[in-house]
Amino acid sequence: MKTKTICKMLLMTAMACTTTNAAAQGVKFGVVGGMNLTKLRISSNAPGAGIFDSANQTGWYVGGKMVLSSRIGLGADVALEYSKRMLDINDDNTASHSLEIPINVRYNIGLGSSLGLYIATGPQLGFALKNMRWNQAISEGVFEKENLTTTWNVGGGVRLFKVLEVGIGYNFALKNAGNIFVPQNNGNAGYDIEYKPNTFQLQAALLF
Repeated sequence: MKTKTICKMLLMTAMACTTTNAAAQGVKFGVVGGMNLTKLRISSNAPGAGIFDSANQTGWYVGGKMVLSSRIGLGADVALEYSKRMLDINDDNTASHSLEIPINVRYNIGLGSSLGLYIATGPQLGFALKNMRWNQAISEGVFEKENLTTTWNVGGGVRLFKVLEVGIGYNFALKNAGNIFVPQNNGNAGYDIEYKPNTFQLQAALLF
C-alpha cells in the first residue's frame, strides 16, 4: 500500500479519536497479550503453483495498551506490541518477529456496572525486527520482506468489571508482506512466491 494511502487511513482514525476525546469519559492504560493463529495467502507464477499451501500456525503477542472511552459509547484504543507469528509454506516453519501498532476505533455497549461489549476496527502498522528466511523446502530462494507492513483489524469482545477485556479479532494484510524468488537449475529464470499473512487473534487486556 502506498505511503499516501497509509497516511490517509491514520488521519481518519486520528480524527475519529479526536472526536471521541471531545466527549471523553476516561482513559485507561494496561497490558495486553494474546495468541496469533496465522495462515498465509500465497500466490506464485510457478508451474503447478497449487503445490504451495499454508497451514495455520500458532504464535503470540504482548505489549501495552491505551483505551479511550466516552459517554456516548464511541471510543478508541491504541497499543504497542511485540508480535511473533509462525509462518508456513509447505511445512517449512519460520518465525516472523515485529513491532505492531494497532489503532482502532471502537464502540462500547454497557450491560451494567460489571459487564459490557465492544466492537473495534482500524489499521495496524507492523515493523520488522529480525531478518528471516524459510528454513527448509525453499531455503535456496532469495528472500525479501517488507520492513513496514499494513494490515487491518476487525473484532470485538467483552469487558468485565471495567478492568478486564477478552476478545477475538481478525487481522488481514492489505498488501504482500514478502517475496521469495526461487531460481531454477534447468536454465529457466525461476519463479516468485508472494504471500500475505492473515491472522485470527485471541486477546486479553488488563486495564488500570
